[in-house]
Amino acid sequence: MFDQAKQAATEHLKLPGDVVLGEILLSFSGRYSVTVENYRGILWFDDSCIRLKGKDCRLQICGKRLKIEYYDRDAMKISGQIQSMEFCD
Repeated sequence: MFDQAKQAATEHLKLPGDVVLGEILLSFSGRYSVTVENYRGILWFDDSCIRLKGKDCRLQICGKRLKIEYYDRDAMKISGQIQSMEFCD
């Protein structure tokens, strides 16, 4: 109930959801690069799949020759041929 109220207030006040709700923010540059912000940790990594933990979900990015260019506590850049992206609860 609290999460729904927070989401409604965020939408009504036009506040950025990634800041208020802690949502994962993705910035794609074509099919070969993505920057991920607001992730909580790396769950799995190999050259065909990367799984990340978010505040309320998990994110899976699959492709070919994937590699993590850089990461810190705020952001991560993934490069390679990105074929799919999926949010999981």
